[in-house]
Amino acid sequence: MPFDSPAPRAPLAIRTMGAGDLPGVLAIQAEAYAGAAFAPEQPAVYTDRMRVAPDLCIVALNPAGTLLGYLVSHPWHTGAPPSLDIRLPPLPPACGCWYLHDCAVARTAHGAGVAAALYDAGRTRALAQGLRTAALVAVGGAAGYWARRGYAVCHRPELADKLAGYGQGARYMARELT
Repeated sequence: MPFDSPAPRAPLAIRTMGAGDLPGVLAIQAEAYAGAAFAPEQPAVYTDRMRVAPDLCIVALNPAGTLLGYLVSHPWHTGAPPSLDIRLPPLPPACGCWYLHDCAVARTAHGAGVAAALYDAGRTRALAQGLRTAALVAVGGAAGYWARRGYAVCHRPELADKLAGYGQGARYMARELT
């Protein structure tokens, strides 16, 4: 299901994230989460996600090649979000969930459809890998944003301590992809 945000103003290039993108990704991360209740994740976390799921870690660039946003995601277990700022253990063989670890857009590109383009591209890639559900932790009041895209809050008391690490108001959310 595509986002209901406007189409990109200019054509975007969506491609797999590479190590050379990390400075730009980290700059967008710092901008997007300035004032967040959690510390920014270390570059090793992004390198780890690219190792685990290279096709599900993508970036959006404008025609001039400027990085406008990123989506870091990977296969995972439904109902068990990973903690922030950790390297992942080897993935189990039967991961059926597309876990959206992080998606952020440069402030200068807000409202231009970058997040929608990243999400749609990631969703297409996740479906091609056989992933049929999606999950994320909404932070900083983003639960309403994700609810408009079909995600529902999953009330799981056993996740309370883990969600506390994401900051007050963090919500574990999920949806079917098909």
